[in-house]
Amino acid sequence: MKNVSKRLTTIAACIGIAAGSTAALSHGGATGIVKERMDLMDSIAKSMKSLSEMFRGNSSYDADAVRDEASRIAAHGGETMTRLFPEDSNKAPSEALSSVWNNWEGFSALAAQLTTYAEALAEAA
Repeated sequence: MKNVSKRLTTIAACIGIAAGSTAALSHGGATGIVKERMDLMDSIAKSMKSLSEMFRGNSSYDADAVRDEASRIAAHGGETMTRLFPEDSNKAPSEALSSVWNNWEGFSALAAQLTTYAEALAEAA
């Protein structure tokens, strides 16, 4: 389970960086699809924080909570994520990097892997 958790963390971090996830900052007036994807990234970040706290030993391990958070992350991956990045949707207030569109295959693969690893983590819990 530890390797799955590490891989999930790595994938989520890569997606967050490319998509410009800034959970600590406001959404700067974002609306429409840009706000939807910012909200999606915030949700993933909250789930990852909860999981990280458990895996670091900062909170008690709770298998049900791991399954819930991992399932929530899995639901946000794949096509659920990629549909929120249509062409020409990287203008302000979007924080998404152009690498999302410049390397669409890579981004799509990461989005799919996010679901795969999150589902594996839920099952392992």
